[in-house]
Amino acid sequence: MTPRSPVIAIYGSSFPVWLFAALAGMILALVLREVLIVTGLARHLPAPAVFHLSVAVLSGVGLYVLWIGGYQ
Repeated sequence: MTPRSPVIAIYGSSFPVWLFAALAGMILALVLREVLIVTGLARHLPAPAVFHLSVAVLSGVGLYVLWIGGYQ
């Protein structure tokens, strides 16, 4: 994988990639939450808040690591 810059330029302003990765992680956690509710599996989660927070953090960190090219 080719390493990329941890900064994205949008309309002349620089934004850190971790900001977008965190937002994407939250969106993925919300989508997963809705899928679990529709399928009925949300009832079986012992600690839903911890589960969804973990999904958001892990997917955000995973997207960030994928963007910057992983650990070198």
